[in-house]
This record gives sequence, structure tokens and C-alpha cells, in this order.
Amino acid sequence: MKLGVISLGCDKATVDSERLVGQLVGHGAVVTPDLPHADVILVNTCGFIDAAKQESIDAMLSAASLKAQGNVKAVVAVGCLVQRYKKELQEEIPEVDLFLGFSDLHHLVPALAERGLIDDPLATHPGVRQFLGEATHVRYLKISEGCDHTCAFCAIPLMRGKHRSEPLERLVREAQTLEAQGAQEINLVAQDLGHYGRDLGPGGPGLPDLLEALLAGTSVPWYRLLYVYSAGLTERLVELVARSPRAGRDPGPRDPHDLPRGLSGRDGR
Repeated sequence: MKLGVISLGCDKATVDSERLVGQLVGHGAVVTPDLPHADVILVNTCGFIDAAKQESIDAMLSAASLKAQGNVKAVVAVGCLVQRYKKELQEEIPEVDLFLGFSDLHHLVPALAERGLIDDPLATHPGVRQFLGEATHVRYLKISEGCDHTCAFCAIPLMRGKHRSEPLERLVREAQTLEAQGAQEINLVAQDLGHYGRDLGPGGPGLPDLLEALLAGTSVPWYRLLYVYSAGLTERLVELVARSPRAGRDPGPRDPHDLPRGLSGRDGR
């Protein structure tokens, strides 16, 4: 199966796309940038602001148009917009074959297998993330899902649910995989990094514990935190970042004269 991917939205959605594509590659899919000649097009939608919603709708319609030309056999839509407006989208864009919310993603492989589109439905080792970006040395590690804040301007809790932390050991293993794939910079992402571990029980790991484990378990030169609300900044976290040249700092040149032209000011200072 040739798989085309349209991944929209934030870096956290990029991680979701890479994980989904990894599952499909584990079942025999081959990723192609040539969307008109893909067998399946996967559209990961964004529903955060109106412009993102429209971009997602346009992407689904574009994929459906390619399907109408005859080569594409199925269009699958996932992501935040689908989670929030699944029923409405099913009614308005029936050309899309599958709309899968976050709780439905385990149906992806079986649904494609039923359509005869999965080459290897019995794959035993799916799940290795597949790189979808341009800068191969920069990767993202999503350490938690959802958000417990109830900001009036934000619909993330409605789409992503309450905050859930990924197990520390699993994140270290994923970071090791990213390093093996060539990552030189790993950006930790979540709705609120500072909330990491609060749902893992008393005495469970927090963000400093995770960062220490990542630094000890890999040789990745640079870890960045994108981003930490002020309420989540602890003395321990600040001290850890301050003493580790691999955590949260810019590893680039300190002398303005060493910066590329245009980045150091008009007079080089």
C-alpha cells in the first residue's frame, strides 16, 4: 500500500502522524510524497482556530478530489477537527472513507485491512515512528496528552481530554529510537510540560526526573522544553537546566560575530 500523508497543525500533531504512519509501515505501507498516486491518503486535521479548521477541510476536499480521479482508493481523516466535529464532517464530506477520533484510532489498521488495502495485516512489530519532516536532525517527543486547564479561549481539553502522562520508561525508549534515526535535537512537547507526572501517583516522576532520565539514557546533544508555564517551573528544574549544557540552552555560538549575517543585529552587536 502506498500511503500519502497530509499532517496539519502543531508539533504534537506531527508526533501523532508519525506514530500512525509507523503503525501502517509496520503493516507493509510505503510512504509516498506523490499524493495523486497514493493508495490511501491520511489527513491529520487541526481544529484549534478557524483558519486551521478551513485548512483541514480544504485538505480533506483535495484528497477526496484525488480519489475521484481514480488512483486513490481511500481517504482517512483523523485529528482534532475530526474529534470535535466527526458527525458533522461525516454528513458534509461523505467522500472521506474514514473519520477516526482519538478513541477510534485502533480501528485504522482493521478498517484498511477490510478494504484489502493492508499488505501485511499480521505484522508483529508495527509502531516505530516514521520521520515526516524536513530537518532530519530535529525531532519531537510528546510526553503527555490532553490538558487540565479550562482556559475560555481554548478548546484543547474538549478535543484532547484530560492530561495523561506517558510512562517515563516508554519516553526514554522512544528518545533512544529517535537518536538511532539521527536526531541531534529533541524537543519535548505537550500542552503543559510542567504538568508531567502529576497523574502518575504520589512519588511518581516529574518533568525534572524525565529530563534527567533522557539525558542519562541518550547522547542526544540538545533537549529543548516547548514549553513550560511559569506555574510549572520548579527550583529543581531550573537548576537542572542551568547545570546541563544539553538541556534547554542554545548550543550555538555565544559571540555575536560568530552568528550568521542578519541574526546578530545591524552593527554585529
